Amino acid sequence: MTELWYNTRCGGHARRGQAMLEYVLSLASLMVVVGILWGLVGVALRYADRTEDLVTSDCP
Repeated sequence: MTELWYNTRCGGHARRGQAMLEYVLSLASLMVVVGILWGLVGVALRYADRTEDLVTSDCP
């Protein structure tokens, strides 16, 4: 009985809006994490080439 009272009082739209907000926030946070990892991989690749050049050089 309390569930029916809660649904009629708050409306069904509140839960749908909350779920959509959670999906949007999850997608945004996932995109931020992927962007940070992409940047870190790019920096690591640049420094890997530089380290390889220093290791294979003739001068110690």
